[in-house]
Amino acid sequence: MDYSGAEEEIREVVEELIERGVRRFINGDRGNFDRLCAKIVWEAKRASLQVTMTRAISYMPREHEKTPRFFDDPVYLLERRVPPRYAIAETNKLIVKMADVVVSGVIFPYGGAYEAVCYARRLGKEIIQIPVPMRPNDEN
Repeated sequence: MDYSGAEEEIREVVEELIERGVRRFINGDRGNFDRLCAKIVWEAKRASLQVTMTRAISYMPREHEKTPRFFDDPVYLLERRVPPRYAIAETNKLIVKMADVVVSGVIFPYGGAYEAVCYARRLGKEIIQIPVPMRPNDEN
């Protein structure tokens, strides 16, 4: 999925959140939406050096594993052993629990990101849905 058409909207949301006092952003770095958000937060750091972009990792980090460019630090949130096929979903739940605000680029009513947004809704979290323009091949 190409989220580049939503870049300006994401930038506005990030700037608004920083104005509201958000200083720590947490991101799973799993998909194109996550990477675009991380890039935009990283760019926003130029204006507000107190902002951090944390990468929530779903699997134990390997020795000498590098943190991708747009992140300040990695954090492994799972406190108990989780089968690998559930690690991302469990990490998403923990991110949602930690968050005051969830920014979503979910389009389709299925998948891990959709489940995380549903969980956020059940917890009463503020959810900001980014409108994402669809392109002809986006559903494939």
